[in-house]
Amino acid sequence: MSDPNKLIQEEFDRAATLFAERTKGRFDTMDAVGFSRVAPGATVLEVGAGTANFLSLFEEIAGCLIAVDLTHGMLATARSNHPDVRAVQGDGRRIPVASRTVDLVATAQALHHIHEPVPVLTEMGRIARDTGHVLMIDQVASERLEEALAMNELELIRDPSHAISRPPSALRVVVQKAGLEIVDERLWEGRNVFSQWMWPGEFPEDRIERVRKSVEEHGAETGMDFRREDGDWSFRRRRMMILARRGG
Repeated sequence: MSDPNKLIQEEFDRAATLFAERTKGRFDTMDAVGFSRVAPGATVLEVGAGTANFLSLFEEIAGCLIAVDLTHGMLATARSNHPDVRAVQGDGRRIPVASRTVDLVATAQALHHIHEPVPVLTEMGRIARDTGHVLMIDQVASERLEEALAMNELELIRDPSHAISRPPSALRVVVQKAGLEIVDERLWEGRNVFSQWMWPGEFPEDRIERVRKSVEEHGAETGMDFRREDGDWSFRRRRMMILARRGG
């Protein structure tokens, strides 16, 4: 099996600047800052922060923003676009931060790249203060097994570093297995279009065509509600937010 960290680094180093532009505003309608209960002056750290688009939502309220990511290219873009963010190269399984020092430890749209998320969430719980929280946001698959499998097959064609999109029930189990207690959860739903999902330049042309063909042949099996609209494909995107704290 290929090294999953190497796959992630190769995929995101290749197109960090375009990724930052394409995903700008992706979380703006989710009210993640309000949902997080974060207090003014808080230290906020994001695992798998990428180009820090999500972390930057906390700029007006946080006292310190820390972006942890595997990929140098993504962190370089984060430093350029968000100078107030402290960018740290690191693995979510071994976060280079002392225990119980962070008010909010977050991860957004990263867990579906991680085959074994429990150690990462456990590590996030380790560095959260006693009064702090762990915030997890990730795309979710259908609770129907056949649809979840079809969605993951499509996502893997689109991005070789994809691991698994999990249904909401599985995400709850993962959080609890990490020794965390769920405080609140919210399911968000919106629509996207294929041309925004797969930008030329960010993705190789042959891969765009393979994904397009897969959507045409199997899109109806994914539970993503693909529809033809104005020469493009629109589809449903669902994300789950879970706010947790250390159990016990």
